[in-house]
Amino acid sequence: MDVEVKIISKTLRKKILSDPVTLFIDIHPDATGQQTSDLKQLWMLYTGQRKQLNDAQNHGKTISRQIGEQKRAGNPVEELKTAMQKQGKILSAIKQQATMTENRIIEFFELEEDAEDPANQYLGLTEGRYYPATTTGSEEIQITLLENEQQDWDDYVAANPAASIYHQSRWKDLIHRTFGHECFYFLARSNAGNIVGILPLIRLKSILFGDFLVSMPYFNYGGAIADHPSIEKKLMQTANAHAAQLGVSHIEYRDDIPRNEFPARSDKVNMILPLPDSHNELWEAFTSKLRAQIRRPQREKPEILSGGKEYLNEFYVVFARNMRDLGTPVYGKSFFGNILRGFPEESRIVIVRMGDQPVSAAFLLGYRGLLEIPWASTIRDVNHLSINMLMYWEVLKIAIDKEYRLFDFGRSSCNSGTFQFKQQWGAKPRQLYWHYWLPQDKKIPSLNPDNPKFNMAINAWKRLPLCITNFLGPLIIRNLP
Repeated sequence: MDVEVKIISKTLRKKILSDPVTLFIDIHPDATGQQTSDLKQLWMLYTGQRKQLNDAQNHGKTISRQIGEQKRAGNPVEELKTAMQKQGKILSAIKQQATMTENRIIEFFELEEDAEDPANQYLGLTEGRYYPATTTGSEEIQITLLENEQQDWDDYVAANPAASIYHQSRWKDLIHRTFGHECFYFLARSNAGNIVGILPLIRLKSILFGDFLVSMPYFNYGGAIADHPSIEKKLMQTANAHAAQLGVSHIEYRDDIPRNEFPARSDKVNMILPLPDSHNELWEAFTSKLRAQIRRPQREKPEILSGGKEYLNEFYVVFARNMRDLGTPVYGKSFFGNILRGFPEESRIVIVRMGDQPVSAAFLLGYRGLLEIPWASTIRDVNHLSINMLMYWEVLKIAIDKEYRLFDFGRSSCNSGTFQFKQQWGAKPRQLYWHYWLPQDKKIPSLNPDNPKFNMAINAWKRLPLCITNFLGPLIIRNLP
């Protein structure tokens, strides 16, 4: 098909990349929902890559300064030079991916309005995920378990736009050290020896909840990522065969794309808020009711604190108490401490104090252009003051200050109370697909608090003293995904 291409100036290109979705809708008011959705996904990918590129450049500058300092001190610099070479490769891969994504965004504005299916024709998007157009997936690959290739693994994660922070190899040692779980990290290599796909899996085994594998437990993201859908499929087929040999009951793959060959749960969504450039822009986008709810606790003159491991104890006091009140077993403090030590640049704690007491707390993880709030809690005694609204506002301000482009409120069931809470901030649902490998005739498991069979246990847990729930909770929750 011949397509007449419009000439795009540097000025227009810059304008497009600042807010392509709004501009595209203005230019093409009759654009299909699929076109707009695909462009939104590309822009989210691009802003994340730009954030990742900036972080990689800063890290390279840090290594360069260290080399200069060590040379002046007369110390050897060979290890630093090797680190600089590896950082250069990562930076080059990120630049290449960002340029490709940028060009594909621009192509939306180069196409005539009547061009057929521009997303599929020109972008290489498959079920909402970008795969390199040069990859066919037809070559032979070798799939093995990760042994000593952590750096190669993480280099691949850094270069793959579909990767989340939970695909990094650091979680393998962190989870094993914290919970003692077996970890099976599958990687696919091409004939040339390059990694072309990965799949992390964790084995959870207990008398109470059974024996199964998850990618990734405790979090919302995981699953196979690769250079081509067929490689992802091969990774999952290999994992399925491994699961059968182990004799586990099932595998749960936590995906953000559908895979038609697997049974799936799709009752959960992640709530994502695109972030503007300033606090004021976000504030003006709120309803008057939401602004009033944020102002209410400010009259109490609370203290807002943000940092790392120095606030771990205060975070845990609030978190453990709130989890007990909800009837949910609590993670051990060591889990959060290990995350803070293992991901010092990506993790952060926010505390709200009234007087000398912490009353609200959040644990944040940031990666590429997305800041996530996996855990947040507020003591019930101050709920009437809307302290949690202030805490979320402070967290969103931090996200904007740190130049994140997206804020992830976490997962919810559609139209639930938590869904509506997150929706009022302007967050939009992003569908989650939790796929399952199951032995023949087995049903999808339901190991979650919504399962009625846990109602009695939840109600009993709420009445236990904190000292007991804090002791027993980590022993139970370690085996719940």
